[in-house]
Amino acid sequence: MQQPSHSHPYTVLLIGNYGPDRQRSMLRYAQQLNEGLLSLNVNAELFQPPVVVGKLGASPSGIGKWLGYIDKFILTPISLKKRLRQIEGPVIVHICDHSNAPYTRWLSSTPHITTCHDLLAIRSALREFPENQTQWTGRQLQEMILRGLKRCHCITSVSAATRDDVIRLVGGDNSLKHTIPNALDDSFIQEANSSPAFPTIKERIVKGRYVMHIGSDSWYKNRGSVLLIFSKLSEDQPDLRLVIIGPEYSDDVLLENQFEHLGDKLVYLKNVDDETLRTIYQHAELLLFPSWIEGFGWPILEAQACGCAVFTLDQAPMNELNAIPSLKLKYPPENTPQWENLAAAQCLEYINSPEQVQNELKDTIKEFAATFSLERIIPQYIQLYEAQLESE
Repeated sequence: MQQPSHSHPYTVLLIGNYGPDRQRSMLRYAQQLNEGLLSLNVNAELFQPPVVVGKLGASPSGIGKWLGYIDKFILTPISLKKRLRQIEGPVIVHICDHSNAPYTRWLSSTPHITTCHDLLAIRSALREFPENQTQWTGRQLQEMILRGLKRCHCITSVSAATRDDVIRLVGGDNSLKHTIPNALDDSFIQEANSSPAFPTIKERIVKGRYVMHIGSDSWYKNRGSVLLIFSKLSEDQPDLRLVIIGPEYSDDVLLENQFEHLGDKLVYLKNVDDETLRTIYQHAELLLFPSWIEGFGWPILEAQACGCAVFTLDQAPMNELNAIPSLKLKYPPENTPQWENLAAAQCLEYINSPEQVQNELKDTIKEFAATFSLERIIPQYIQLYEAQLESE
């Protein structure tokens, strides 16, 4: 990223996520912003909720979750206010993940913005998704986050779809209508265009040809359809395997859906580093990413940056990120009988296409993904910071 000739006369305090919650993508996002701002001579500092009581065993679930709540909602506001008093000169706070919006309660007199990644949890708590019921404690937490968002001075969303949810659920004020997409690490893009580490990594992990899927087992990831589509693909391509970066399918799920015959074709990976992830993308025939809904859809960009085509539903925001029209399936597919057959047919059409056609498409999707770089995103945030500082 090109260095500017001047520094900016203010400090950006980035509020990151609580470490023990292990929200890897959000921790990485805050770190990305911090590094990007520093590279443009912005006085930036990453503030993370302190782990104090959480040292006794904070975790994303169970009793450990409640230990984390003490750190996040009792001790963090004290620590945050103390840090703000110590910073000299103008300061703007950037809440990097909307789940930390409750902190706006202590920022009423401090310029601040919040990045909203998705409102899926809030929408679930409001019972907008009958297939995903939220427990009472979860509803209270999401109500607290929504109240925090309604106190925000400024909100920017990572996609038009998320922005529309913000306008509908939080408010329609112009300060809430900003959209700044997520970005890939510039280093990720550069490394994605380097020569793949085929013998050293790929062959150690999976032999032969494969398609892949990446994601959690959250309901909206539509993991059941991944198996359905792959089952159809394997009928035409018996040597094909499915590499899954995420949780394993249970034996019960495979048995109930009569997919036990796929067992030896499923390869599971966890906690992969960036180099391994890029290599897996680079050698995959295709990424299957049939999510019903997303806040953004980071893997779609990551895969395309590595030259890996992606199958998605033709639904925002996934269709905004998928650069190959023929790999988008009309939404909503559940209204189409045997829609997985149509999905598999679209995937096979790409997989069986001539090498020259695939190479041309790979160049296209690489160029498209490269437009989502920090070099383009960070200046948009700087412009928003300065506008917010001037208005308050």
